[in-house]
Amino acid sequence: MDRSLKILFGVFTALFLILIVNLSNLQFFSSEGISSNQNNKRHLLKDYSIERGAIYTADGVEIARTVDTGSEYRFQREYPQGWLYSNITGYDSWRYGRSGLEKTFNRELLGQAKEYSLRNFVNRLFGGVKRGYSLVLTIDSRIQQAAANALGNQRGAVVAIRPSTGEILAMVTSPRFDPNVTVPLGGRDTETPWRALNADENKPLIDRCTMGLYPPGSSFKVVIAAAALETGLVAPDTFFECRGSLPVYGYTIRDFGGKAHGKIDFRKALEVSCNVTFASVGVKLGGATVVRYAEKFGLNKDVEFDLPVAKSTIPESGSMDPVEVASSSIGQGRVLVTPMQMALIAAAIANGGTVPRPYIVREIQEYSGKVVEQFRPSLYEEAIGHKVADTLTRMMVRVVRQGTGTATRISGVEVAGKTGTAETGVKKANPHSWFICFAPADKPQVALAVIVENGGEGGKTAAPIARRVLLEAL
Repeated sequence: MDRSLKILFGVFTALFLILIVNLSNLQFFSSEGISSNQNNKRHLLKDYSIERGAIYTADGVEIARTVDTGSEYRFQREYPQGWLYSNITGYDSWRYGRSGLEKTFNRELLGQAKEYSLRNFVNRLFGGVKRGYSLVLTIDSRIQQAAANALGNQRGAVVAIRPSTGEILAMVTSPRFDPNVTVPLGGRDTETPWRALNADENKPLIDRCTMGLYPPGSSFKVVIAAAALETGLVAPDTFFECRGSLPVYGYTIRDFGGKAHGKIDFRKALEVSCNVTFASVGVKLGGATVVRYAEKFGLNKDVEFDLPVAKSTIPESGSMDPVEVASSSIGQGRVLVTPMQMALIAAAIANGGTVPRPYIVREIQEYSGKVVEQFRPSLYEEAIGHKVADTLTRMMVRVVRQGTGTATRISGVEVAGKTGTAETGVKKANPHSWFICFAPADKPQVALAVIVENGGEGGKTAAPIARRVLLEAL
């Protein structure tokens, strides 16, 4: 064989081997990825040939259902409550993909989870339509509506949780979006509203409850108070002198409006939200202790939840100088939290010092209503002891009874709370308005976190919102 034929034979042999390797890769290694790719029309048509399970609130309100369109993508979604639950359900769209519970529980809603597949197999065997499984949530529709009404069109979030179990009772974000606009039913223009949603500078597609990260301001003082009481550094009647400002290594921590509170005890310092006292306490605790207790309450940790939650953070103690320790102790500096995290902190104090694990899906049902899986409450580690939690509760009751949180007072009900007014670091921008609370203080049924972006003082903006939600919840 002459040289040119040998070269040609070698080239064809190499190409043949490459073809075999590529086909083998497609068949054995990449097939699952290709099959699950949302741009694979065959995969999409298969998904939309299944009657997707519905989603219900705890009190039976249907918030996501499937309609038979008779089109190529046969079974598509409808959201009868519109924007009210959009951050929870998310959306299911063959054009734009999935988000929210539609994404995290996609396999269950399609009836494709391994533990449930036998029932669907039997159903298909007898010629029935493929049906997915329904989700029943922990959300109370009355509390959800009350929270949405109270927050209105202000940018922010409200999270309500049952402290003893971790059940999410309401989760409202604003601004919101109507998930129906993502579903391309016959003749509906989805491109225009979808582009508008993505271009909106207020970011309505982001759930501020779980993904919004904010400085907590003075609402974080309950964590510092817990650390100081638990370590024995202070008692409720320990006295401090507030002159309106505190020099810390060349930097000055000031009280709101430069107000000097004079000689006050620790319980009074929480009641009036004294920055000087809490910055001083934070410095005495030291960065390591401040960070350790922040982490006990859940910062720097992933929150196990049915939806993605951004990690709330506080810097490592070794990276903080005394100035940043002082700033962190009043919820400023580099401390960033989600409203979900602040609701869990309130719930932990209400729960005797133990942080509950939040959950929003209570059970999974087959189409006949039979429960195929039920989710149970569970707890994280103990953040503080029961006695300290009781002491802190009494201090937080004073905040509402006669301190910065009086706008949350409810006749006949003791509310324990803490205001927060968090500087944003943006020039000329109003501070964020926070309020965390739980009630009744002696037998807590609900814990709340409320934030209004750039809402000003927590006691004036966020606290009245919390009161309206509590009235409905109780």
